[in-house]
Amino acid sequence: MKQFILIVLLCWFSWRMVDAQGPDRRPRRALPEVEVPGTPAYEGLNAFEVADSLLAPNVLLFCGQHVNLDPMDRQRKLRRELASLSRFSSVLMERADIFFPLVEPILEEHKVPDDFKYLMVIESGMNPEARSPAGALGLWQFMKGTALDYGLQVDRKRDERLDAEKSTHAACRYLLDAYSKFNDWVAVAQSYNIGQNRIRSELKRQRVDEAIDLQLVEETNRYIYRLMAIKIIFTHPDNFGLKEIRYKKLRRR
Repeated sequence: MKQFILIVLLCWFSWRMVDAQGPDRRPRRALPEVEVPGTPAYEGLNAFEVADSLLAPNVLLFCGQHVNLDPMDRQRKLRRELASLSRFSSVLMERADIFFPLVEPILEEHKVPDDFKYLMVIESGMNPEARSPAGALGLWQFMKGTALDYGLQVDRKRDERLDAEKSTHAACRYLLDAYSKFNDWVAVAQSYNIGQNRIRSELKRQRVDEAIDLQLVEETNRYIYRLMAIKIIFTHPDNFGLKEIRYKKLRRR
Protein backbone atom coordinates (compact mmCIF):
# COMPACT_ATOMS: atom_id res chain seq x y z
CA MET A 1 0.00 0.00 0.00
CA LYS A 2 2.82 2.41 0.89
CA GLN A 3 4.55 1.67 -2.42
CA PHE A 4 1.33 2.39 -4.32
CA ILE A 5 0.91 5.75 -2.56
CA LEU A 6 4.55 6.65 -3.30
CA ILE A 7 4.09 5.87 -7.02
CA VAL A 8 0.93 8.01 -7.17
CA LEU A 9 2.71 10.93 -5.50
CA LEU A 10 5.70 10.69 -7.86
CA CYS A 11 3.39 10.69 -10.90
CA TRP A 12 1.52 13.70 -9.53
CA PHE A 13 4.70 15.73 -8.99
CA SER A 14 5.95 14.81 -12.47
CA TRP A 15 2.69 15.97 -14.04
CA ARG A 16 2.90 19.29 -12.20
CA MET A 17 6.39 20.01 -13.53
CA VAL A 18 5.35 19.38 -17.15
CA ASP A 19 2.07 21.29 -16.80
CA ALA A 20 3.35 24.67 -15.66
CA GLN A 21 6.09 27.18 -16.13
CA GLY A 22 6.02 28.01 -12.44
CA PRO A 23 4.29 26.86 -9.23
CA ASP A 24 1.10 25.07 -10.21
CA ARG A 25 -1.04 24.85 -7.09
CA ARG A 26 -4.80 24.41 -7.07
CA PRO A 27 -6.65 27.71 -7.58
CA ARG A 28 -7.67 29.49 -4.40
CA ARG A 29 -9.42 32.74 -3.71
CA ALA A 30 -7.30 35.83 -4.19
CA LEU A 31 -5.93 37.58 -1.14
CA PRO A 32 -7.83 40.72 -0.07
CA GLU A 33 -7.11 43.61 -2.41
CA VAL A 34 -6.91 46.12 0.44
CA GLU A 35 -3.26 46.14 1.46
CA VAL A 36 -2.20 46.03 5.10
CA PRO A 37 -1.98 49.62 6.47
CA GLY A 38 1.61 50.79 6.84
CA THR A 39 2.99 48.73 3.96
CA PRO A 40 4.59 50.51 0.96
CA ALA A 41 1.91 49.17 -1.38
CA TYR A 42 -0.85 50.55 0.86
CA GLU A 43 0.75 53.99 1.02
CA GLY A 44 1.33 53.88 -2.73
CA LEU A 45 -2.32 53.15 -3.42
CA ASN A 46 -3.39 56.18 -1.41
CA ALA A 47 -0.92 58.56 -3.07
CA PHE A 48 -0.87 57.19 -6.60
CA GLU A 49 -3.16 59.22 -8.85
CA VAL A 50 -1.27 59.22 -12.14
CA ALA A 51 -3.35 56.33 -13.48
CA ASP A 52 -6.41 58.57 -13.79
CA SER A 53 -4.99 60.42 -16.77
CA LEU A 54 -3.28 57.41 -18.34
CA LEU A 55 -6.24 55.06 -18.36
CA ALA A 56 -9.00 57.32 -19.66
CA PRO A 57 -11.45 56.26 -21.00
CA ASN A 58 -10.76 53.18 -18.89
CA VAL A 59 -9.63 50.98 -21.74
CA LEU A 60 -6.13 49.56 -22.04
CA LEU A 61 -4.84 48.11 -25.30
CA PHE A 62 -2.88 44.89 -24.73
CA CYS A 63 -1.64 42.93 -27.73
CA GLY A 64 -4.28 44.64 -29.84
CA GLN A 65 -7.06 43.55 -27.47
CA HIS A 66 -9.13 46.08 -25.53
CA VAL A 67 -9.10 45.43 -21.78
CA ASN A 68 -12.06 47.12 -20.11
CA LEU A 69 -11.04 48.75 -16.83
CA ASP A 70 -14.46 50.09 -15.85
CA PRO A 71 -14.95 47.51 -13.09
CA MET A 72 -13.46 49.13 -9.97
CA ASP A 73 -11.78 45.94 -8.81
CA ARG A 74 -9.74 45.89 -12.04
CA GLN A 75 -8.69 49.50 -11.57
CA ARG A 76 -7.67 48.82 -8.00
CA LYS A 77 -5.58 45.80 -8.97
CA LEU A 78 -3.82 47.74 -11.72
CA ARG A 79 -3.13 50.72 -9.46
CA ARG A 80 -1.56 48.41 -6.89
CA GLU A 81 0.91 47.06 -9.45
CA LEU A 82 1.66 50.56 -10.78
CA ALA A 83 2.43 51.74 -7.27
CA SER A 84 4.66 48.75 -6.58
CA LEU A 85 6.57 48.59 -9.87
CA SER A 86 7.19 52.29 -10.34
CA ARG A 87 9.77 52.17 -7.52
CA PHE A 88 12.02 49.80 -9.48
CA SER A 89 11.46 51.00 -13.01
CA SER A 90 14.54 53.19 -13.45
CA VAL A 91 16.79 50.12 -13.36
CA LEU A 92 14.47 48.25 -15.72
CA MET A 93 14.47 51.12 -18.19
CA GLU A 94 18.28 50.99 -18.34
CA ARG A 95 18.24 47.25 -19.02
CA ALA A 96 15.62 47.72 -21.73
CA ASP A 97 18.20 49.67 -23.74
CA ILE A 98 20.16 46.42 -23.95
CA PHE A 99 17.49 43.75 -24.34
CA PHE A 100 14.57 45.36 -26.18
CA PRO A 101 16.60 45.80 -29.40
CA LEU A 102 17.40 42.07 -29.26
CA VAL A 103 13.93 40.82 -28.39
CA GLU A 104 11.67 43.04 -30.51
CA PRO A 105 12.84 41.77 -33.93
CA ILE A 106 12.45 38.15 -32.79
CA LEU A 107 8.88 38.79 -31.63
CA GLU A 108 8.20 40.47 -34.98
CA GLU A 109 9.74 37.54 -36.87
CA HIS A 110 7.38 35.11 -35.14
CA LYS A 111 4.42 37.50 -35.42
CA VAL A 112 4.07 37.60 -31.64
CA PRO A 113 2.65 40.90 -30.30
CA ASP A 114 5.34 43.37 -29.29
CA ASP A 115 3.72 43.77 -25.86
CA PHE A 116 5.15 40.40 -24.83
CA LYS A 117 8.56 41.98 -24.38
CA TYR A 118 7.07 43.25 -21.11
CA LEU A 119 6.48 39.65 -20.03
CA MET A 120 10.26 39.22 -20.09
CA VAL A 121 10.51 42.29 -17.84
CA ILE A 122 8.26 40.90 -15.12
CA GLU A 123 9.62 37.35 -15.43
CA SER A 124 13.30 38.07 -14.88
CA GLY A 125 13.76 41.81 -14.48
CA MET A 126 15.77 41.43 -17.72
CA ASN A 127 18.51 39.60 -15.87
CA PRO A 128 19.70 36.89 -18.31
CA GLU A 129 21.06 34.80 -15.43
CA ALA A 130 18.02 35.08 -13.16
CA ARG A 131 17.16 31.84 -11.37
CA SER A 132 13.99 31.18 -9.39
CA PRO A 133 13.78 28.95 -6.29
CA ALA A 134 11.74 26.51 -8.39
CA GLY A 135 14.53 26.20 -10.96
CA ALA A 136 13.31 28.53 -13.71
CA LEU A 137 16.24 30.18 -15.48
CA GLY A 138 17.11 33.01 -17.84
CA LEU A 139 15.40 36.07 -19.32
CA TRP A 140 12.19 34.13 -19.92
CA GLN A 141 12.40 32.00 -16.77
CA PHE A 142 11.95 28.65 -18.47
CA MET A 143 11.54 25.55 -16.35
CA LYS A 144 13.75 22.73 -17.64
CA GLY A 145 10.89 20.59 -18.93
CA THR A 146 9.24 23.48 -20.75
CA ALA A 147 12.57 24.55 -22.24
CA LEU A 148 13.11 21.08 -23.68
CA ASP A 149 9.55 20.96 -25.02
CA TYR A 150 10.14 24.18 -26.96
CA GLY A 151 13.48 23.31 -28.48
CA LEU A 152 16.15 24.46 -26.04
CA GLN A 153 19.16 22.36 -25.13
CA VAL A 154 19.40 21.82 -21.38
CA ASP A 155 22.06 19.37 -20.22
CA ARG A 156 25.45 19.24 -18.51
CA LYS A 157 27.21 20.67 -21.54
CA ARG A 158 24.91 23.56 -22.34
CA ASP A 159 21.86 25.35 -20.96
CA GLU A 160 20.29 27.45 -23.71
CA ARG A 161 17.90 29.06 -21.25
CA LEU A 162 20.85 31.38 -20.63
CA ASP A 163 21.10 32.26 -24.32
CA ALA A 164 19.06 35.46 -24.73
CA GLU A 165 18.38 35.00 -28.43
CA LYS A 166 17.57 31.27 -28.44
CA SER A 167 15.41 31.51 -25.33
CA THR A 168 13.42 34.34 -26.93
CA HIS A 169 12.72 32.15 -29.97
CA ALA A 170 11.57 29.40 -27.59
CA ALA A 171 9.34 31.84 -25.71
CA CYS A 172 7.73 32.83 -29.01
CA ARG A 173 7.03 29.19 -29.81
CA TYR A 174 5.41 28.77 -26.39
CA LEU A 175 3.27 31.90 -26.78
CA LEU A 176 2.07 30.94 -30.25
CA ASP A 177 1.28 27.41 -29.07
CA ALA A 178 -0.79 28.84 -26.22
CA TYR A 179 -2.58 31.26 -28.55
CA SER A 180 -3.57 28.38 -30.82
CA LYS A 181 -5.38 26.90 -27.80
CA PHE A 182 -6.99 30.03 -26.29
CA ASN A 183 -7.21 32.61 -29.09
CA ASP A 184 -6.82 35.20 -26.32
CA TRP A 185 -3.54 36.95 -25.51
CA VAL A 186 -4.55 37.61 -21.90
CA ALA A 187 -5.07 33.88 -21.35
CA VAL A 188 -1.74 33.25 -23.09
CA ALA A 189 0.04 35.56 -20.64
CA GLN A 190 -1.64 33.85 -17.69
CA SER A 191 -0.63 30.44 -19.01
CA TYR A 192 3.01 31.50 -19.07
CA ASN A 193 2.83 31.87 -15.31
CA ILE A 194 0.76 28.84 -14.36
CA GLY A 195 0.68 26.49 -17.33
CA GLN A 196 -1.50 25.95 -20.39
CA ASN A 197 -3.33 22.93 -18.99
CA ARG A 198 -4.27 24.81 -15.83
CA ILE A 199 -5.66 27.79 -17.76
CA ARG A 200 -7.57 25.50 -20.10
CA SER A 201 -9.16 23.56 -17.23
CA GLU A 202 -10.02 26.71 -15.26
CA LEU A 203 -11.59 28.44 -18.27
CA LYS A 204 -13.82 25.39 -18.64
CA ARG A 205 -14.57 25.09 -14.92
CA GLN A 206 -15.15 28.73 -13.99
CA ARG A 207 -16.98 29.78 -17.20
CA VAL A 208 -15.93 33.43 -16.95
CA ASP A 209 -16.62 35.83 -19.81
CA GLU A 210 -12.99 37.05 -19.83
CA ALA A 211 -9.79 35.27 -18.84
CA ILE A 212 -8.73 38.26 -16.74
CA ASP A 213 -11.51 37.38 -14.27
CA LEU A 214 -10.30 33.84 -13.56
CA GLN A 215 -9.75 33.16 -9.86
CA LEU A 216 -6.32 31.54 -9.77
CA VAL A 217 -3.41 31.48 -7.35
CA GLU A 218 -2.57 34.95 -6.04
CA GLU A 219 0.65 35.15 -8.06
CA THR A 220 -1.24 34.60 -11.31
CA ASN A 221 -4.14 36.85 -10.32
CA ARG A 222 -1.65 39.70 -10.02
CA TYR A 223 0.48 38.60 -12.98
CA ILE A 224 -1.63 40.04 -15.80
CA TYR A 225 -2.03 43.36 -13.97
CA ARG A 226 1.72 43.50 -13.36
CA LEU A 227 2.25 42.95 -17.07
CA MET A 228 -0.14 45.76 -18.01
CA ALA A 229 1.38 48.06 -15.39
CA ILE A 230 4.86 47.61 -16.83
CA LYS A 231 3.54 48.49 -20.28
CA ILE A 232 1.99 51.68 -18.91
CA ILE A 233 5.20 52.67 -17.11
CA PHE A 234 7.39 52.02 -20.16
CA THR A 235 5.07 53.82 -22.58
CA HIS A 236 4.44 56.83 -20.30
CA PRO A 237 7.82 57.26 -18.56
CA ASP A 238 7.41 61.01 -17.99
CA ASN A 239 4.49 60.38 -15.66
CA PHE A 240 6.77 58.32 -13.45
CA GLY A 241 9.78 60.63 -13.46
CA LEU A 242 11.67 58.36 -15.87
CA LYS A 243 13.61 59.11 -19.03
CA GLU A 244 12.26 57.72 -22.29
CA ILE A 245 14.35 54.87 -23.65
CA ARG A 246 15.85 55.62 -27.06
CA TYR A 247 17.31 52.83 -29.15
CA LYS A 248 17.13 51.38 -32.63
CA LYS A 249 15.87 47.90 -33.36
CA LEU A 250 18.63 45.56 -34.41
CA ARG A 251 18.41 44.39 -38.00
CA ARG A 252 18.26 40.62 -38.21
CA ARG A 253 19.99 38.79 -41.05
